[in-house]
Amino acid sequence: MASQAHAAASRPEYQHFVPQFMLRNFAHKYTGAQRTKKGKKNKENNLFRGELVVNSVNLEADPVAIEETKVTRIFGQYDMYQDTALPASEQRQIETMLGKLENHTSTIFRKIVKAFEAGQPNVWLTRDERNSIRKFLFILKYRGMTFHQRFYYDNADEYVANDKSRLQTYMEANNFKRPVDVWFHGLKTIMNLKMDKENWKQELVENMYRDDAMWFLMHSEMMYMAICTPSEPGAEFILTGNSYNVFEGPNTFSQNPVTGKFEETGWTNFHEFAPVSPKLMIVLRSNLLPIPEEDSDPEIRAWREGQLKEAVDNWYGASQQSALADLPINKARNNYSQVINGRVQQLPGEDGTPLKTHKFCFSFFPVGTEHVNKINHIFFDNAHSCANIIFGSQESFLQTLEWYMTSPSKLVQALASDSGEARHKLLVNLTALMKSLGSTKEPAWTESAAETMTKFDELKALQTSLQKGMADWMFSAKKELKESPQAPQGLRFAYILLGGTHETFFEDMNHAELMLKRRIKIDVRSKGQPEDVRGQIRDQLIEEYLRYPSTRVLFFVKRVRMMVLGHNDEEYFKRPTETRPVEPEDIIAQALHGKMTMEKINLLMYKTAMNDIDRATDPIPGNNIWETPTPSLEGALRLRMIRKFVFGLPGLLKECGVPEVERLALAQEERIRQHGLGRVKGLPYPFLHDDQKMELLTRVMARPKFQAALSDSIDAGLLRDLEDAIFKTAYPTPPINPPI
Repeated sequence: MASQAHAAASRPEYQHFVPQFMLRNFAHKYTGAQRTKKGKKNKENNLFRGELVVNSVNLEADPVAIEETKVTRIFGQYDMYQDTALPASEQRQIETMLGKLENHTSTIFRKIVKAFEAGQPNVWLTRDERNSIRKFLFILKYRGMTFHQRFYYDNADEYVANDKSRLQTYMEANNFKRPVDVWFHGLKTIMNLKMDKENWKQELVENMYRDDAMWFLMHSEMMYMAICTPSEPGAEFILTGNSYNVFEGPNTFSQNPVTGKFEETGWTNFHEFAPVSPKLMIVLRSNLLPIPEEDSDPEIRAWREGQLKEAVDNWYGASQQSALADLPINKARNNYSQVINGRVQQLPGEDGTPLKTHKFCFSFFPVGTEHVNKINHIFFDNAHSCANIIFGSQESFLQTLEWYMTSPSKLVQALASDSGEARHKLLVNLTALMKSLGSTKEPAWTESAAETMTKFDELKALQTSLQKGMADWMFSAKKELKESPQAPQGLRFAYILLGGTHETFFEDMNHAELMLKRRIKIDVRSKGQPEDVRGQIRDQLIEEYLRYPSTRVLFFVKRVRMMVLGHNDEEYFKRPTETRPVEPEDIIAQALHGKMTMEKINLLMYKTAMNDIDRATDPIPGNNIWETPTPSLEGALRLRMIRKFVFGLPGLLKECGVPEVERLALAQEERIRQHGLGRVKGLPYPFLHDDQKMELLTRVMARPKFQAALSDSIDAGLLRDLEDAIFKTAYPTPPINPPI
């Protein structure tokens, strides 16, 4: 991230995304070359003898190599949590909070490790300890490189994840300037969360970006925790930089037909993981999978099967199974319930209310080498985006690496996605590493070409791409509306101010097209009937349309404009705002939204657009319309057009629907009556009736006072354009000075 709002608080600081207390469980003391002088370091590897180090595969080395790396300098990044938007003295607040959380949680993990090392079959944790671990496990995920890469941008426009539009809306509503601010806020919110409060879930959702808050709730409430250990001495778990971010379960990708890139379109996480040491693994299992002691209740079993069908079967097919479905783990037992005849029952005195006195018994479930290898397989599969792989013993690492590279039961490597090149490079490097460690086994993987998309899938992907593009387009318009010193004008701004969103845009567009088709059909079907009957049918239909949402009426008049004036559909909507002629219905929508009822603004937009379209098709230029028609056939045609354009469609200014303008028009009418209409000279069209003269004179007298009547609530530039839209198009007014 390039911008620096404040100077750095101090010299760069190496900040871990995997805590050092976790890394120490994989560490040993360095026994390499002895330092030659007291206080001097080994020049080759910068290590002290006796210093804590881990065995690490350096995936960025060429060739890939096994190294001993200091615990203090792995799985971290310089100034990773430095908030440069704050004053220098406050920039470390995230790192400080993480440190306090680690100090608290490390004692609980130490309790687990000590119980295991003492040979105990299980460990008892209080509810607070259990909650602290669950919160910490999500923090391990949320603080990692995956989320750092997702959020670390200067502005929302650079954000690329598939929740871009929702994040941008959240940022705008909560005055966040950078995506990373949302990340920092989320970290603080979770770390400060008190899970023993009755309404903690509601509080979380209200105070955090909703997508990530729901992710936390899913992680902590829809998965249960179990602890595994290899049953065979030679088996060990590995640790990668993204171990806490990967999952086991189905996912799907589709190729964007516009960009050509592969994008994840769905996933279901059956299992997630938190390596504690080479011999301990915390596994989170989804509540979608069977839980025997709960599923003995038919209602619970039916509910779980329904949830599984909805989340998995309907998306990926009924044959989709978890690769770890047979992992021998169960929910933790507790001190407030018991299992009787295969069913969970509350102990006497318990009513289901969570209490601080509740405790949970977590067994250390022994799992075979195959299950250990399957879990490591998931880590290897996702290591293409990592810099290191940490392991305990080299012998155990080689064994699990060989299984991953050669086992026929392993999944076919997916090399068709955007990460295909990185995956291929990882497999080649791991093959070379395996050989260098003395293995004689041959690796096996399949490089699959990208599948050709069906036309249906291509159209579906195209629709998704268009929706994402529309979200970006709408967000940039919202941002411009908010930040521009002068009110920007155009279709998208009008649409937004009328209540439109990227989610309703295509629906409104489609509905407007159906409205136009229906309007055309009634003309076709009523052909041959008297014109007054046909007109009545048209009017009834338009009356119905004017009760529709204003966004659809706006698009409907655009459709009519395109059809009548011969605009090309695609080019019309793609034209940049600055090159598109100002269209009066957009001005009305932007200036008058919220100042009149939906039906009244719909009527005003419709009348104005229809008048504008009629004028565009009429050969009478500009102000020539105010010239008195000659007594001829051509003059008669002009007179008909004048009556329709000036009086017929618009109606009366005092009934325009804008309260301020209606009051202004009524006041001018009263002045005219007091003066006497017959004494007024200089109006065009001597053939006008008195009521038409009154209306025309009202418009002439109201126009000079128009801007003053609305200046408190409308931007000055927009107000000038609104005056033109009202008095040149909606209620045509002769360009003369008020005679009174």
